[in-house]
Amino acid sequence: MTLKLKPKQFSSVIWILACAFLSALLVLYSPLALEGARNGLALCGQVIIPSMYPFLVLAGIFTQLQPGVKRFPAPLGAVLLGFLGGYPLGARTAAQLLEQGAVTRAQAQRLQLFCVNAGPAYLIGAVGAGLLGSRRAGMLLFASMLLAGLALGLLTKFLPEQSIGAACQPPATASPPERKPFDHILLTAVTQATGSILGVCAWIVLFSALCALLQLLPQSLWPAIPTLNVLLEVSSGAAAVVRASMPLPVLCAALGWGGLGVHCQLLGDIRKTGLPLRLFWVSRILHGALAAAICAALVRWFPVELPAAAMWGAGRTVRLWAVSAPAAAALLFFCAFLILDLDLNRKVC
Repeated sequence: MTLKLKPKQFSSVIWILACAFLSALLVLYSPLALEGARNGLALCGQVIIPSMYPFLVLAGIFTQLQPGVKRFPAPLGAVLLGFLGGYPLGARTAAQLLEQGAVTRAQAQRLQLFCVNAGPAYLIGAVGAGLLGSRRAGMLLFASMLLAGLALGLLTKFLPEQSIGAACQPPATASPPERKPFDHILLTAVTQATGSILGVCAWIVLFSALCALLQLLPQSLWPAIPTLNVLLEVSSGAAAVVRASMPLPVLCAALGWGGLGVHCQLLGDIRKTGLPLRLFWVSRILHGALAAAICAALVRWFPVELPAAAMWGAGRTVRLWAVSAPAAAALLFFCAFLILDLDLNRKVC
C-alpha cells in the first residue's frame, strides 16, 4: 500500500523530522549547545536589553500618542526608531501604526522593507569596540547601514502598490481615538516592551545554540561555517566573519542581511501587514549588498586601521560576551514584571 501525502502533510512531516533531529543533537551534544545558549543569554543581558529596551518603551508610547498628533508624520517616527533602536523595532512599529490606523497598509509594508537595521549601540559598541577593537570601524559600519537603509527606502518608492499589497486607508467613519492618561500609556508601553524584549531574547538564545552545533560539521566543511553562521544568526555570523579575517564590507553585508534569527523575530509583525516574505528576503539581500558597496567606498575615503588583536587566528575561539550576574538578574526581573502585568490590557480599557 502506497502512502500518499498532501503537500501540507509532507511539509509537516519534514518539520517534525527536522525538530526530532535537532532535539537529538541538543541532547547528545548538550555541553556545546549550552555554551551557545549561554553566550546568547549573555548577549541579551549585556547588549540587547540595554540598547533596545528603552527604544521599545518609546515606540510603545509613540504608537499610542501618534493618532492624536496629526502634524507629526507617523512613518517618520517608525524610520527614526528603526534606525536608532535596532533590528526589530522599525518593522514592529510599522505594524503597530497600521493597527492604530496611523499609516496605510502600503506604507507599513514599505517601512518593513527598509527599517530593519542594526542600531548604533550594537554596531559601535558591540561590533566596533568589542569585536573589532575600533569604535571608528563601528561608526563606519553604522554609516554604511544607515545610508544603505535610506537608499533602499528611496528604491521602495518606485515599487507598484500591487507588488506589496493594496493601500488600506483607515475607515472614514472610524471614531476618534479615546484620550488615555499618560500613566496608563506608560504602563502599557512598558508591559508591551517587556513582552517584546523577551521574545527577541528567546530567538537569540535559540539560534545561538543552533549556531554552536555547527562545530559538529566535518572538518572538510569548516570553511562553510562562517557563511552558515551569517545565514542563521547575526552576532555569531559577525564573529565568524571576523575570525576568518574577512574584509569589513563582508562584515557589513552580514549585518545588513541580519540572519534568520532576526527575521523570525519579525514574522508576527510581517504577518500583520501582509508583506510577502519573498519580498522581505529580497530586501534583506539588497540591503546587505548596498551596505557592503557603501562600506567599501567609505573605507577608501576614511581608512580604518584595526588593532592586531582584532585579526583573530583560525584556532582562537571568539567569546564576545561574558556571563554576568547583572545580566541574569535583568532577565529574571523582566520575566517577573511580565507575569505580574500580563493581564493589564484585559483589565484596563
